[in-house]
Amino acid sequence: MSLVIRPAEPGDGAAIHAMVEALAKSHGEQEHFTAVAADYETALFAPGTMIGAFIAVYGGVPAGCAIWHRSFSTFRGKETLYLEDLSVLPAFRRRGIARALLGAMAGLALSRGVPAISWLMMPWNDAARKLYIEAGAEIEEGVCLCRLHGPALERLAT
Repeated sequence: MSLVIRPAEPGDGAAIHAMVEALAKSHGEQEHFTAVAADYETALFAPGTMIGAFIAVYGGVPAGCAIWHRSFSTFRGKETLYLEDLSVLPAFRRRGIARALLGAMAGLALSRGVPAISWLMMPWNDAARKLYIEAGAEIEEGVCLCRLHGPALERLAT
């Protein structure tokens, strides 16, 4: 089967939605998944957008995606890329798709002169940990995700 990694195009919102929904389910986060396909279309293709995505097409079928946004490293004093989500549909796993998506991200970073890509990983995801270590990623132990949303965000803003 052939594998093609390409930038997301208008009309890919439904495929991205399906992949991110599968990711949310696999992480037990379905209650937080509120996006609709149109949200991805709007965010990815709005003028001046800060985000992008790659789509993995395996045998002609959308099989995975990498969604990223621009970030900034205060330690480096340079723009970096933040990999928000790397998702491969369960039926397509173990075929090199995630590694190919990571490779596309690395190519994008180099083409933009960006010195680093960063992301978070679920600590229980041993398959992802293995992939990232094999790719040469440094994994910082003890890094915690912090998030403000909902009522806590509203309270803090007042």
